[in-house]
Amino acid sequence: MMFILKTRPLSVAIALLLAHSAVSAETQLNPVVISASPLGDMSAFDSPTQVDQIAGEQKLAKDSGSLGALLADIPGVNNLGTGSQAGKPIIRGMSGERVKILSNGLATDSQAYGTRHNPTIEPFLADKVEVVRGAQGVLYGSEAMGGVVNVISAPIPYGDKQPKNEAVSGFASNNGEVLLGVKGGVAAGNFGMTGGISQRTADNMTTPKHREATGPKPSSAASNLPLFSGDLPYTNFENRAGNIGAGYRGDWGKIELRASRYESQQNFLGAVAANANSVYLAQPTGQLLTNDEYQLSGQINLAQGWALKPRYMHTRYQRQAITGGTYSQLSSSTVSPNYLDILVQRDELKLGLQHPQIGLFKGELGVEWMDKQQDLLAGKLAPNASENGQAIYLFEEAKVGRWTWNMGLRHDWQQMKAPLAGNSYFVNTGIFDATNNEKSLENSSASLGMVYALTPQWNLATNIGTGFRAPSIFERYAGGIHGGVQAFQLGNPDLKAETSLNTDVSLRFMGDVTTLNATVYQNWVDNYIYLMNTGRYRNSAGAVVAAGSAGALTEMSNAQTDAIIRGLEVSGTWDVTQQLTLESGLEVIEGEDMKNHRTLSLMPANHLRLKAHYTLGNLGSWQENRVSLGARLVDRKSAVTPYEPFSQYDSLSTGTASTDAYAVWDVAYRTHYKVSAQQQLTLMANIDNLFDTAYYDFLDTYKGYATSMGRNARLTAKLEF
Repeated sequence: MMFILKTRPLSVAIALLLAHSAVSAETQLNPVVISASPLGDMSAFDSPTQVDQIAGEQKLAKDSGSLGALLADIPGVNNLGTGSQAGKPIIRGMSGERVKILSNGLATDSQAYGTRHNPTIEPFLADKVEVVRGAQGVLYGSEAMGGVVNVISAPIPYGDKQPKNEAVSGFASNNGEVLLGVKGGVAAGNFGMTGGISQRTADNMTTPKHREATGPKPSSAASNLPLFSGDLPYTNFENRAGNIGAGYRGDWGKIELRASRYESQQNFLGAVAANANSVYLAQPTGQLLTNDEYQLSGQINLAQGWALKPRYMHTRYQRQAITGGTYSQLSSSTVSPNYLDILVQRDELKLGLQHPQIGLFKGELGVEWMDKQQDLLAGKLAPNASENGQAIYLFEEAKVGRWTWNMGLRHDWQQMKAPLAGNSYFVNTGIFDATNNEKSLENSSASLGMVYALTPQWNLATNIGTGFRAPSIFERYAGGIHGGVQAFQLGNPDLKAETSLNTDVSLRFMGDVTTLNATVYQNWVDNYIYLMNTGRYRNSAGAVVAAGSAGALTEMSNAQTDAIIRGLEVSGTWDVTQQLTLESGLEVIEGEDMKNHRTLSLMPANHLRLKAHYTLGNLGSWQENRVSLGARLVDRKSAVTPYEPFSQYDSLSTGTASTDAYAVWDVAYRTHYKVSAQQQLTLMANIDNLFDTAYYDFLDTYKGYATSMGRNARLTAKLEF
């Protein structure tokens, strides 16, 4: 069952192209309008940037509370996962705050500085999710260095549009996960409303039964056996989410108001030992995440095709956590030194002026404003601080014969301050002082994209863009125990902004029975931020202590280097017959620390995805019956740098940091039943990890003490009405 992917990208790409293989149905180049263009009238096939969309039945088939898992079949996108409930997307090797998560085009804030800090998104409530790969700094500013994920709510229906209503229930056998949700809308003339609610609950996750490490201690000999197998304690969760939107439309334009709430109670599994000669034991970390969003947007039509597009969002995000306790113990742990409570409130305002075609170009000129306040309500991990920014941008598009162009310019100003008053712990422990507690920066970004239609079915696309990312409050001013990296983490007030230059070239084909897409890319990043082991140790109070002393934790701080990431993505589909469709997607990637001549951390393993669908047709009243078989073939991956998260497990007595090659299979069945003219029932049955294969995924943060999820049978029913 093991598969080693030979990294000969050109030969593999040619073989796949000749075989008419390609990306999964979730990501094929359909001629749909995408939001990656602010002008809203461009298809993914014609866009200079690489854009994929998952919606409708394809989104339902991949249903998950994890945004990263939902998107992981898109070439160039991988899931940095922790159990079944927490996962965030890595795009072309860029992770964390280098990937911008948007809600209807406006920035979210999930305190994403940890490997286990998942986006506060319930995918069921989204109408569709778009992924734009490559630097998108011109449109979205800081943090859009690797790309953006735009989670788009259902459009508000007006009098001329039939509302979409659906109820969904789902069950997963591995962890007893249950999903219940309903969403829909109403329309009355120029007025419309949408809304939805969902609940997702799950018990502990299960891994394949496997021989476990025997009484492992930190001082024991190195072993790659898991510490736990079967039922994994402290991996249960409860999520609730809801949203509502209302809008009014007239000849003058439209105005829309949306509100949403996300609440998640999560437990995470950890492994601790009292000292070097003590046995590892399971330890929980409980979290309560709450996120409230309020969005106001509109479009005011002016004379002769001009339009004013204001958008505003207020976000209130709170993270409460207790190390050594479950989420059910949070309310009784507020006085514990291991309790953490961080509140972030963010306001963002965008004002765009869209102009009609003038000469060759049509486009948008805009200004942006952002204000963010972080309050440390309890604990010692990150200080009270504020951040604000302003920007101006210009984005233009033109179509001349076979050529489609887009180009943009942007300039950003950002300011950050961690006040001395109210942050005595951070000042007293030397993390920052009056000389470095305020930072300001400016940055200019530019992009140029082109598509040339070689024939009606073939096109060649290229894009070049610069990006930047201001160091976060956490990266500059952190100072406390960070369970996500199992260390005492220090900020670095002297960090510079990351800047990047990204280029990619794509060859695309869209025929009647075949789609193909081959892309090569390269991303140069200056001042790339990474965690460095300083060689010192601190206790929970922040004092420097000797190695091996009681409560001693490795001290890690942020450092910078120059980096380069390059890769290949090949994808497409082939309708072999009217019944049989084949799909595949290949990703080959490498990232290098240019100054220290080593591999960058959190680089995905090379992998190949294969899938076949066979349509059985109608079976009585059950229509469009389809069976699918898929495989994910993943190459081995070495944690070659000591700064790779959890790299210590290569030398410890449990788990691993480096991972072997593996193959995982899945099977699925889908059918429709027409209840009435307006009602349709869709049933889906999926079995993931069909053969209950025990494997370690390189981007699974549990790999230090457990293998990845075992066999999981999922049943989903959707009623449209």
